[in-house]
Amino acid sequence: MKEEDARRMEKQPIEVIQLAFKARRLLMFANRTLKPVDMGETVIVSVDRGEDIGRVVAKLHPCESNMEHIEGNFLRLATEQDLKDSESNREFEKEVLEHCRERVKSRNLDMHLTACESQLDRNRIRIFFTADQRADFRGLVRDMASSFRARIEMRQIGVRDDAKYKDGVGICGRQLCCAGFLNEFKSVTLKSVRDQHLSPNPSKVSGACRRLMCCLEYETEFYRKASKTYPRAGLKLKVNGLPASVSSVDIFRETVTLLWEEKDSEEVLPVEEFHRRRTMSSMPPEVVEKPGSTQGKIYGNTQAPAVKTAVNKEKEKTEKKTRSRGRGRYRRKNNRSEERKS
Repeated sequence: MKEEDARRMEKQPIEVIQLAFKARRLLMFANRTLKPVDMGETVIVSVDRGEDIGRVVAKLHPCESNMEHIEGNFLRLATEQDLKDSESNREFEKEVLEHCRERVKSRNLDMHLTACESQLDRNRIRIFFTADQRADFRGLVRDMASSFRARIEMRQIGVRDDAKYKDGVGICGRQLCCAGFLNEFKSVTLKSVRDQHLSPNPSKVSGACRRLMCCLEYETEFYRKASKTYPRAGLKLKVNGLPASVSSVDIFRETVTLLWEEKDSEEVLPVEEFHRRRTMSSMPPEVVEKPGSTQGKIYGNTQAPAVKTAVNKEKEKTEKKTRSRGRGRYRRKNNRSEERKS
């Protein structure tokens, strides 16, 4: 009878829900029942060796998730008794964590305990810790299992996960990103610091976990694209055929400040105007206003000088090559015909 019920549940349409547990773990479960589950509700799910309680943080379609990551099935909504049992487990977890600290100290183990999490039925207890090196905690597990008559799991986590569980406030005055909304950590390197022209001072670019802040990766791509568009400060070049150097660059206002060497003065140009004038071989003519004209401003000359841009120069080179290739083929063809006649 149980096998038939299991087959019937597998054939039913399912809904994938994501639950958040007390230790900030996120796991996927399948809702094979017809009961609706809303966001933020506390539910009971089936796990290995019993039942557990968690809060719904996301609802997904089976096509949007990997079914291999399903940990169990949704059973029911949490009742008042389930909530009371979960609240009593909080005091039980503090007791387990305090006992574990005593055993770690007595065994001289180099580890720092972070958190403790027990299932709703207390059949399994997870203890999270950080350590600089791999620790042998088999004796500690035997001590804990004999004291609490449950399956003990020791899970070593990184310093970023430790900061995620403990939570805190960053130097920006807001909640830590890892504790607020980040579900996975991306690698952050010093290249991100250099691309944003930040000070490599560890106290300014490190977070609560003593690693490079996760927020350094948010705008790195923007700065990398800007470095290809804007010149670097101090670059010497010719603009309108006159020597100049880049005094400063403002990527937010999209301007470039030039220092003219001959005039010994500065000029602020929009980045588009800077690139346009950089390809010009001479200064643009001054704009004067013709008296009595209804057309407004015109150039001082009768006709504005033609400006050859980089695109036009490349186009002329291509046309010259094409013409020369055609003449060469024509000459070779005539030479062959004359040799045959002779």
